[in-house]
Amino acid sequence: MQRRKFLRNLGLATSSAGLVAACQTNPADTAADLGANPFQHGVASGDPLTDRVILWTRVTGTGSTEVAWWIAEDEDGGNQIASGSQWTDSSRDFTVKVDAAGLQPNKSYYYGFTSGQFQSPVGRTRTLPVGEVAKVRMAVTSCANHPQGYFNGYGHIAIQEDLNVVLSLGDYLYEYRNREYGDGRELTRVPEPNREIISLQDYRQRHAQYKQDPDLQAAHQAHPWIVVWDDHESANNSWSGGAENHTPETEGDWADRKAVAIRAYYEWMPIREVPTGLYRSFRFGDLADLVMLDTRLEGRDEQGTREDLATANDPSRSLLGPIQEARFLNHLQSLQEEGVRWKVVGQQVVFAPWTDGKSPFNPDSWDGYRASRRNVLNHIVSNDIQDTVILTGDVHSAWGMEVPDDSGARRAVEFVAPAISSPPLATNSASLRELVEGAPERTPHIKYANGDHNGYLLVELDREVAEASWWYTGNRTQRNAHAEMAKSLTCETGTHQLN
Repeated sequence: MQRRKFLRNLGLATSSAGLVAACQTNPADTAADLGANPFQHGVASGDPLTDRVILWTRVTGTGSTEVAWWIAEDEDGGNQIASGSQWTDSSRDFTVKVDAAGLQPNKSYYYGFTSGQFQSPVGRTRTLPVGEVAKVRMAVTSCANHPQGYFNGYGHIAIQEDLNVVLSLGDYLYEYRNREYGDGRELTRVPEPNREIISLQDYRQRHAQYKQDPDLQAAHQAHPWIVVWDDHESANNSWSGGAENHTPETEGDWADRKAVAIRAYYEWMPIREVPTGLYRSFRFGDLADLVMLDTRLEGRDEQGTREDLATANDPSRSLLGPIQEARFLNHLQSLQEEGVRWKVVGQQVVFAPWTDGKSPFNPDSWDGYRASRRNVLNHIVSNDIQDTVILTGDVHSAWGMEVPDDSGARRAVEFVAPAISSPPLATNSASLRELVEGAPERTPHIKYANGDHNGYLLVELDREVAEASWWYTGNRTQRNAHAEMAKSLTCETGTHQLN
């Protein structure tokens, strides 16, 4: 009963017609009708733990503003577990972020905010479970390009039943001006500001535009999120010391641009700010642990080229950096020793090889940093680490792969999520179509590849099986609620094989 009521208040329905009608409402228009309602960017929750969760909103204002918050067991806020208030102002772009504690494990809660006479939408969140856990379900997303099309996958995720979390693996937004990578004029989705974003105000304005999308708002309002950036949250093909899409002569120092991109990200995302940056982990009882990696800005050396095998094989080059890599490998070993069933890795770029290892290859992926990949796989072998599941975004396509080591033995599995609205990989050129369509026959460890659809990935874990299913959402230039489950692969514990 509570869930049906929440869906009605969310403005969505389980029918396609209901969701289409809801998605045709512009949140800014709704705010205007209410007479300057400051909650134009929705609400969100994220980084759930067993006893707490981050709550987020943003108020539209011009001066220092006090915002009250609450979290409760019921949607009406009658049985409140915690409440308080927080001041916000232009120094944090009027965003509000609360680490709401004192919660119970594996429980759904409702939350909201108040500013003056105005109430925010009511959001729903969920804490992580403890002890013996039977099942975990997570939706996995990547690559949402605003001018390229509608965020239909987010709208469908909002009405998915019984999700523990939504996992966003990067490219939550794009930095380009209009017509550089997508033309939003026909869909009234021209990037704001209409220039490549460089300054703090630029990044803030682009985040604000994305957060006004009704499908994205609905998905944030319905479920807690765990997020990580990829490159476009700063600049295309970024690394620790620069980016392909950054020109110091005209765009200033890279360190300054990276710093303001990170600052805006922390302001606008429901993420807990920790000393280790985006490296953090989330435990789902004894069933699973999700560790989040930053393969982009923390320790990545500059990319090579598609033909430069010497650079790809250079043992001195790193994708994670030495500190993050050591944390990650030690964490995997601890999970195995503690008896946690599934070791789930949330990260950005493709881990398994797509080709026979010769040129051309993707230098932006782990294939361009082969010593880093070898370090991970050797550690898995030497410590007998079982049941590792790698989750990936970035490449606008869907892949299901068994991960081989240098001997060809399978050591993990990898599931790659398609893009929410960026152009699918195989639609870009004939050579990329051949790469995707020929991959399973050419490379035996690749069990599924599809480069023609937008959508998202659903991952379900139980005591015996990890299952990945790919949901495709159809034409991204038309807003709709239609999604079809097109493919499902399973991995039984202890096998590292996909069925």
